[in-house]
Amino acid sequence: MITQATQSYSHSAQASRPQITLSEQQTSTIKETLEQFDPENLSEADAQSIVNSFSEAGIKPSKALAEQMSELGFDAKAVGELAGAPTKPPKDKSSPQVDLKQVVDYLSDALSEKDTNQLNDEQKQVLLSDLKSQLGLPEDGNLVNIHV
Repeated sequence: MITQATQSYSHSAQASRPQITLSEQQTSTIKETLEQFDPENLSEADAQSIVNSFSEAGIKPSKALAEQMSELGFDAKAVGELAGAPTKPPKDKSSPQVDLKQVVDYLSDALSEKDTNQLNDEQKQVLLSDLKSQLGLPEDGNLVNIHV
């Protein structure tokens, strides 16, 4: 099954990468959350509240989120930095080391309520993207690199 999923991912990644899009509910949550704050006078506590609200609503950092926030007058990167969110590592650094147990635990939790035989390519891609985000890996990086 892993081989099948890997082949499916490789094929879909080569064809085109699906962009993360926001649902209407997520868009509404973003608007409702940001309406409570002044983008010109954000405190660290305000930024943390925004980040926590988005996290609780299942809204992950993405280009779509940044664009939505920008439309509402907020700089997503500045809000994240003010909140103390971890920044992405520079692209010229070597790949970070990942604890395999952490990967297995995350996948077990993420897949516990799903019928994995019914996941389509886009759902697999979203799951992989979420895993990379959770582990702090670059979106365009490999999940596994084996060197002999």
